[in-house]
This record gives sequence, C-alpha cells and structure tokens, in this order.
Amino acid sequence: MEQIKNKEENTDSLMARKKGNSMNIPDERLESLARVLLPIMQEYLSSEQGQKDYAEWTAKKQLNKTTKSQ
Repeated sequence: MEQIKNKEENTDSLMARKKGNSMNIPDERLESLARVLLPIMQEYLSSEQGQKDYAEWTAKKQLNKTTKSQ
C-alpha cells in the first residue's frame, strides 16, 4: 500500500514540475535533450549534406502547402 502512495506522490510531483508541453514530459528533461541534440543538429545543418537536405525539405514543404491550398 505504501508503494502505491509513493508512486502517486511521485506522479503528483512530476505533474507539478511540468510547465505545459503537450507530451507530458517535464521541462527539465526536454531541456536536457535539447542540450544534447542542438549541437548535433547545428553541425549537421551547417554541413554541405545538411544544407542540401534542408533545401529539399523546405521545397517539399512549400510544394505540399501549395497543393493543399488549391
């Protein structure tokens, strides 16, 4: 019975720390993930292949946007 109570307290504590992202992930965890991913993404997007892939992605996105509006 005490384990259930502790689990409920942990859940309540976790919910109190969240600030409002739609994935129910505490902001501290999202920020930690961002600290790891941001430098990797920046390095990739500044590379020749990353710039090529980004240009292709934006072109596809624009094409989809144009197609949907017709």
